[in-house]
Amino acid sequence: MRKLISAVVLPLAAIMLYKWRYKLLNLVLGNDSIRRMSVRAAMGMPGIRSRLLSRAFRS
Repeated sequence: MRKLISAVVLPLAAIMLYKWRYKLLNLVLGNDSIRRMSVRAAMGMPGIRSRLLSRAFRS
């Protein structure tokens, strides 16, 4: 029974997150402290950091 509930709830949650992804992103990034933490975390990842910096400082 528990597996059945998980098999139904997890896909539904994934669909809802996908459907409302931009609203959720705006809600989360609307908070200054959460936005600062997410930017700091993203800039700590070498792949993301190099890609962003190369695009920002193109000549």
